[in-house]
Amino acid sequence: MQLLKQLAFFASFLFLFQQVTAQQDPTKRVILVGIGGISAEAFQYANTPSINTLISKGAISLKTRGVMPTLSAPNWASVLSGAGPEQHGVTSNNWSLSNPGFEPTGKDADGYFPSIFTLIRKQKRGAASAMFYDWDWLGTYVNKKLLSKEQYIQGQVMITSVALNYIRNDKPLFTFLYYGLADKTGQSKGFTSKEYYQAISEIDTEIGKLVAGLQEMKMSQNTTLIITSDCGGSGYSHGGESTTELEVPWIISGQGVKQNVLLDAPNDNINTSPTIARILGLKTPEEWIGKPVYEAFISKSSSPKPGRYVPKPWCTLAEGSFSGPQQIELSTNGQGAKIYYTLDGSTPGVSSKKYTSPFTISKNCALNAVAISGGYSSQTLSRIYTFVRGLKKATLTSQPNPKYPGTGISGLFDGLIGSSNPGNNQWMGFQGNDFEVTIDLGEVKQVKTLALDVLQLHSACISLPQSIEFYSSNDSINYKLLTIYYPAETEIALPDGAVMLSRDFDNLRTQFIRIKVTNTRTCSQALPGEAKKTWFLLSEVEID
Repeated sequence: MQLLKQLAFFASFLFLFQQVTAQQDPTKRVILVGIGGISAEAFQYANTPSINTLISKGAISLKTRGVMPTLSAPNWASVLSGAGPEQHGVTSNNWSLSNPGFEPTGKDADGYFPSIFTLIRKQKRGAASAMFYDWDWLGTYVNKKLLSKEQYIQGQVMITSVALNYIRNDKPLFTFLYYGLADKTGQSKGFTSKEYYQAISEIDTEIGKLVAGLQEMKMSQNTTLIITSDCGGSGYSHGGESTTELEVPWIISGQGVKQNVLLDAPNDNINTSPTIARILGLKTPEEWIGKPVYEAFISKSSSPKPGRYVPKPWCTLAEGSFSGPQQIELSTNGQGAKIYYTLDGSTPGVSSKKYTSPFTISKNCALNAVAISGGYSSQTLSRIYTFVRGLKKATLTSQPNPKYPGTGISGLFDGLIGSSNPGNNQWMGFQGNDFEVTIDLGEVKQVKTLALDVLQLHSACISLPQSIEFYSSNDSINYKLLTIYYPAETEIALPDGAVMLSRDFDNLRTQFIRIKVTNTRTCSQALPGEAKKTWFLLSEVEID
């Protein structure tokens, strides 16, 4: 009888063990989620509850840098290949196997640089890998022979649905999902628009569905999720050298990963595939120069107390210059976080002024603000505000191109000159269109010099204007032509960079000034048969 009881107990135990093991998928898997066009800063301003939950169970880096140029193709190639453009050869969004630019440091029999898909096919024979995406170039970069499944899909909802169905049925070792909604929205509505942040939130919803699906399939325990982006955006585009375009969020959550940790060490997107290789037990090729993000994983060695992620505060007033008082409103997505700020450029902390309600500024100041929760501080929000003096009003006849909005019309009189980089936010740009500004000094004043600070960059079709007309008036109705200046003819030999175009006047006393700029119509650097319009970029109107 005792033997029968023991056998019955053993049979019951074996049945339960089989049930449990049948429920849990023991194979380590990785899902990489790529979100196009979000910077490390923009991510903190969006409502992302699903990603924030993953961060609380994993680690986030706000110091991850992409590669130059800050375009999508070079950066996604780097994410998937563990190397930069110097190795894989993708330097623009026009790259293709038939138009490679230059020879990569290594390639397979079909001419492709080794990617994470290459490693899986060679070292995990029989293992499935997949890619689902809504930007067709991604299908150009990878060798499709190496993937078990790759599919171009329009719409983020369908990407999630199709991917989950494939993961459920085929259980791939590695899956790459790419959502391009945020990047598309940023380029059409602006990378600081409400629509842009809403697009990020919509992708967060899809990530929430992905996580829920993995839990339902009993695959979440052994699946590591990595979320990152290619580059941020500035204005209505990316490709410049600003930190906003260069730094992206990098998030990892899964077995063996530290929990609720802010990674402090600098990171690069070329480290993504080596990190995936480490998780899956793959050997990386010599052509890869990236390395695993060891800081993200639990280790036996002692380390300093880690930081915690607190989203940076959001400010309703963009940095710039103004002619009158402005209201500032601060907010944060950090749960339970309090905001502290300074206006003198000093570092804010709990001893600084606590934000409780909107406030008004009316003089030059440097705003710094942080959100603090549980003793942990966010990154510092910094904004510089200047107020124009000696100018009553200025109006533009036509508005600048959204690609180069500058800092508003008052920014043309704030004394801040643009750099030789067209991505500098001081530049106001007009493509193929003329520029005209009318200025009211508030009273009749003596004017000795009128000048424009402009940019010349031949390779980017940014040229000196064809002509500049200066007018004056004391009644705002009748304007007198003072002089016409032809810089495109007289200053053509000037080297590329910022240029000041000025004219001096004797015995000029006036209240109203009008400056008309005629833009050069076509670009001499355009390809044969291509009628490319010339850019006119202006950062400052100087009145002395």
